[in-house]
Amino acid sequence: MDESSGGTRILVVVPDAPIRQSILFVLETEGFGIVSLEQLPEPAASDPGFDCAVVDEDAIRALPGGWKRLRATGLPLVLLVDRLEDGAVDGVHSVRKPLLGSALVEAIRTALGDSRRHPDGAAT
Repeated sequence: MDESSGGTRILVVVPDAPIRQSILFVLETEGFGIVSLEQLPEPAASDPGFDCAVVDEDAIRALPGGWKRLRATGLPLVLLVDRLEDGAVDGVHSVRKPLLGSALVEAIRTALGDSRRHPDGAAT
């Protein structure tokens, strides 16, 4: 597990190490505190101190019940996807891979803003 300090805490779950490192670099540059993992943590190990989760769709597919486990956290979510467009999964912001420009940072800020407006975690 990689962890960096910062104000807003982001959980990053990405199986691919080079992509994970790239995301860490971008988010640390923006001042976010990061905890990065290769796979979704066990529910008992989930840290309630996160403000948002950035999760690669491959991490969800790799774990039976991964989507249900992720939704159970109630965290604002940014999903890294190959083909899915934003809004295709209710309440989830998505960013197409490969990550280009500031799309990820903008999606995180939008997800955080949505969660403040809709505390149940659902975006509209």
